[in-house]
Amino acid sequence: MISAITARSKARTWSAVGIGAAILGIWWAGPWAMHCFLCLVAGGACWEIYLRLRWPVSQGAWRSGAGIAGLTGFGIVGLASIPWGWIWISLAFVPGWWYLQSQLMHQGPRRIWRELVLGLAVLVYAVLPLVMFRDLVTKETSSLGGMAGPDVFMASFGLLWLLDSGALMVGKRWGRRPLHPRISPSKTLEGSLGGWALCILTGWILYPMVFGINPSKGWGWFALLAGPAGIAGDLMQSALKRKAGVKDSGSWIPGHGGWLDRFDSLLALAALLGIWIGSGL
Repeated sequence: MISAITARSKARTWSAVGIGAAILGIWWAGPWAMHCFLCLVAGGACWEIYLRLRWPVSQGAWRSGAGIAGLTGFGIVGLASIPWGWIWISLAFVPGWWYLQSQLMHQGPRRIWRELVLGLAVLVYAVLPLVMFRDLVTKETSSLGGMAGPDVFMASFGLLWLLDSGALMVGKRWGRRPLHPRISPSKTLEGSLGGWALCILTGWILYPMVFGINPSKGWGWFALLAGPAGIAGDLMQSALKRKAGVKDSGSWIPGHGGWLDRFDSLLALAALLGIWIGSGL
């Protein structure tokens, strides 16, 4: 048992290094690479929701709807635009997740109206936040205190990585109280607070030094909210997995699981960005 945990920990560490290197490479390559990457995240997330979460006993990619869902998510982020305000899409993020959590795992008869509502819930939870994020990071327009779009991509992933790393380090050393015993017993309150503190320090001290921005004009305050948003996104995905009775949403990333396991916090952060910018903050 101990050796299995150690092996998973090593795999998780090496995968995290690889993901970090990939994110840096995507940022360096520019908007086209960011666009392609976000398409893959959306397609992978939709695939896993239908194949692993809705139908834990695999029925195959096409019978379960995973193939169509994955291609749809990929295509929407690749080609679609949002004709109405970002804030309305962002406000639908939590209701979309709630409907999935309460209905998606109840594998009842496939009626057309139910499939349409479930599809809409998947859309506002796992796809449209990434469309908003794509629009923001692939354009050179400045936002969040003067930071250019591609830099927002790097800075957003930096916050999420520091949140996760800080929570892991602080949780291992000082973690005592579970953050949510029923949904995610391995995450601790102390670890989450440690990761959040690291986010705040990054937004107010590190990013102004690296990107030359004024934190009080946007990014510092956004970093203050990014920690809770990232933690909430993680817990929301854990609740979906708990309801489905699976440990991981997929097996694409050694030590991490699937696309949703790794990028669940990004969905919540993207929704927060939509509210932040859509409301003119």
